[in-house]
Amino acid sequence: MISVLLVDDDPMILDVTSLYLQRGGEFSVKTCEDASDALGVLEGRSFDAIISDYEMPEMDGIAFLKVVRARGETAPFIIFTGRGREDVVIEALNNGANFYLQKGGDPKSQFAELKNMIRQAVQNTRAEAALRMSEARYRAVVESQTELISRFRPDGTQVFANEAFCRYYGMTPEKIVGKPFFSRVPEEEIPIIQEHFKSLTPQNPVGSIEHRVVLENGEVRWQQWVDRAIFNEGSAPIEYQSVGRDTTDRKRAEEALRDSEKKFKVLSEQSPAGIYILLDGRFTYVNPRFAAIFGYTVEELAAGMPLLRIVHPDDQDTVRERLREQERDSNEVYEFTGVRKDGATITVEVRGSATTIGGVRVLVGTVLDISERKGMEIALTEKVNYVQALMDAIPAPVFYRDTRGVYRDCNRAFEDLTGRSRDEIVGREIHDFFPAEYADVYRDKDRLIVERPHVQRYEFAITERDGKRRDVLFSKTALFDSGGAVAGIVGVIVDIGERKRMEQALRESEMKYRTIADFTYDWEAWLGPGGRYFYVSPSCERITGYSAGEFMDDPTLQVRIAHPEDREAVERHYSDGLHDNEGVGHIEYRIVTKQGEVRWISHYCQPVFREDGTYMGRRENKRDVTERKHAEETLKRANEKLNLLSNITRHDVLNRLTALLGYLEFVRDFGLEPEAVALVEKAEESANVIRHQISFTRDYQDIGVHNPAWQDVRRLVRDASMTLYRSEIAVENGIGGVLVYADPLLEKVFTNLIDNAVRHGGTVNRIGFSVREEGDSLIIVCEDDGAGVEEEEKRKIFRRGVGKNTGYGLFLAREILAITGLSIREVGTPGQGARFEIVAPCGTYRLEKAPGGSREKGGGAASSTM
Repeated sequence: MISVLLVDDDPMILDVTSLYLQRGGEFSVKTCEDASDALGVLEGRSFDAIISDYEMPEMDGIAFLKVVRARGETAPFIIFTGRGREDVVIEALNNGANFYLQKGGDPKSQFAELKNMIRQAVQNTRAEAALRMSEARYRAVVESQTELISRFRPDGTQVFANEAFCRYYGMTPEKIVGKPFFSRVPEEEIPIIQEHFKSLTPQNPVGSIEHRVVLENGEVRWQQWVDRAIFNEGSAPIEYQSVGRDTTDRKRAEEALRDSEKKFKVLSEQSPAGIYILLDGRFTYVNPRFAAIFGYTVEELAAGMPLLRIVHPDDQDTVRERLREQERDSNEVYEFTGVRKDGATITVEVRGSATTIGGVRVLVGTVLDISERKGMEIALTEKVNYVQALMDAIPAPVFYRDTRGVYRDCNRAFEDLTGRSRDEIVGREIHDFFPAEYADVYRDKDRLIVERPHVQRYEFAITERDGKRRDVLFSKTALFDSGGAVAGIVGVIVDIGERKRMEQALRESEMKYRTIADFTYDWEAWLGPGGRYFYVSPSCERITGYSAGEFMDDPTLQVRIAHPEDREAVERHYSDGLHDNEGVGHIEYRIVTKQGEVRWISHYCQPVFREDGTYMGRRENKRDVTERKHAEETLKRANEKLNLLSNITRHDVLNRLTALLGYLEFVRDFGLEPEAVALVEKAEESANVIRHQISFTRDYQDIGVHNPAWQDVRRLVRDASMTLYRSEIAVENGIGGVLVYADPLLEKVFTNLIDNAVRHGGTVNRIGFSVREEGDSLIIVCEDDGAGVEEEEKRKIFRRGVGKNTGYGLFLAREILAITGLSIREVGTPGQGARFEIVAPCGTYRLEKAPGGSREKGGGAASSTM
């Protein structure tokens, strides 16, 4: 209800006007017959509006108006009189009257107009009061921000700059506001900033940018800005409103994090679980295992593919809800049906949570590893609504408490912090939400601001709604009422827990890295791009007698201790420019220890690169293989002696067999009985078998004698096929770019398989070789189109002595393969041809191109007929 003070020296006018105004219950009216009585009433109470006649005894309406305004009364004042002179109207309005209404005419229309004047005047006055309060709250919130806030015209003239902005640039508001002010930025970033402001249009008025600035002292720092352009009716920009923050610490932390991530990237790349990072629902990182699960490449996913693209439509609502839960700091474990690139559906388990990396809010998980960054968008609206909009757009909790510690306002982030709605927060005090030991500190800090208004910043802690402690930064200042007195405290709470956790994680990560390296048995080292060691493990002293410090001080020591006969090879290894590629280098050589002892070293090294391709040096591993080398040398000498004995024995036996067969041939000439001839033939057959077996041992006497080596399977098959004496049989070599680690007699295995197909396959027209991957193993296939192997024979053919020739071919093939862990099996279908499969487990094969691909490394055809 609107309260009205009505003053008129005519009782009838007072009565009829009061009756008209009070009809309908919208107005309550207090009447006075002269201005003096009215002034006495105003001393005891206030009114929403004052209506006064002009011509009154002792004090007229204009004089009454002047006294009211002199007392500071701001209530709307309406002159309601029968006088209509223009000079009276002008004088009334000049002295603070809101409206002037002349009596006379139709009463209904006249009083209706009076009511409208009262309503309009009261509404205007109330709106102005609300606006003043809103302006005061707006300024208090803006001045308390740690962000840099400014407004400026298109020509660069600053209209407003908050305290944080002035403090950042070391200038007073007087030196900034009303003058053109431009930050110094590196020359290469000026076009980017200009393009940013050109991109702001009436349809898209808000944009963000991050760039460097150069301060007066020459220091280069990073800033992030959110800018809103304000346009006139002709769509031309008239002002820009900007909120910014210094992101230098975050940038430096990101760089430190990237260096740390480089050291441990191998952990992610070799993880058996898929790992992902999400930003705004899109992938920014996945590891190879994640890409393999969904059938995409890492590049396809990490280029910003939406998560929901790999989620089945039936589960997309569930995944959206789970993501929302994660954003509220919930650790979620759930399942959903995923869709692979080829359209196949799979079920995956996701473990995910929200975290902050380098100041960016992300979602990290495994299927699968971090991140959703919440973009900050500040919506600027009309001044009356601007404060609440700004508060709600700030991701940090913002609050307003009166001087008694009672909450009077807050933003949505503060609601999230306390777990209560704004209606449940307003009217309650600090101790209702926080433990006494925390609330007492908040109250004491508030008291300091009330006693001496200033911007207060300090690090402390709060408890979340689940009781969990969180490290925060408080930034608070006083809010003044219209009379200039402190009305309360406005504050912002900035979460610094992630920054502290990241700093701790970096320290712990570095400690783990060094601990692992220091306690390895092998000699580990990291040689920098400049030829000096970043790190040498303590194991070097056990192997060489020289300490890690000696190698760090003199990097050439690792070459100088090489045995004189091996030094040239070591120097060549270190000067070959290994960092030009990402291959693994290996060399075995001798060293002379500090004590003069000769020891064998197996050295592996690999270049290390940053993500941007910058060479960071090489990582080295050296292992003492002296005992192994001695054992190999002893075994080599023993095998040489055995081979010598075998050659002598074989030569003598073959000579005796030749003589025996000659004697048997003479016996035939003595005219023997048929029974005796049959016995002679059996003796000859036995002697020939013995001779063939003795000759067979010559080919296989070197099994296990020589060290295994990496061998090109395509070349071995090609060379083995050259022994084929039947030109009508085609050998198809579909193997390309495959290296196998095996005994040097591996070619004999393929020769035996081809010979076995020709001898025992019946009518064979084709022998084919191919490869495929099966799990972590490589399968080398030899198949023909002959008669195949009967089921009951499959288990026997690899036994010694089984077969129609010597009985040793497949047996020895299996033994040759077994030296390096390879195996062989027969899986063909009887009647459809034999199919032998050689299984090479992980670590015993290399693929230069995908098996079965269309081209070999170097451009050769992937298959051919020999």
